[in-house]
Amino acid sequence: PDPDPSGLVAADEAFSRMSLEKGPNEAFIFFAADSVIKMREGLFPVTGKAEMTRLYRERPDTGMILTWKPQRAEVSRSGELGYTFGDWQLRMKSADTTLYGNYISVWKKQPDGTWKYILDAGCNTPKPPDPSLKK
Repeated sequence: PDPDPSGLVAADEAFSRMSLEKGPNEAFIFFAADSVIKMREGLFPVTGKAEMTRLYRERPDTGMILTWKPQRAEVSRSGELGYTFGDWQLRMKSADTTLYGNYISVWKKQPDGTWKYILDAGCNTPKPPDPSLKK
């Protein structure tokens, strides 16, 4: 039987809550594994938590609100690796603009039983359709 992904989903949801409450930079640093790879659109990926922390500390995130919601998650049979996939929303306060997209995060269970992401990537999408228009 496949392991229950509910613990992984809970970790991803906590990650999004921290982004809302403390800002994306703090959340991305806190939930990253030491060996993290963070993909960046139009740029080379950031490799390693120390480098990611340095870059995130250099750029303020006070003008943005980033949240997401996992739509799918799976955990390996060993229970050591998993992924979450979902939708994100980024609201830029100064421009009164909202961007949308999808993400995938690959997670690894740590020796203390917590989940940390080891790879994160996302892409922009059009605004999701209004769910009230679906029949």
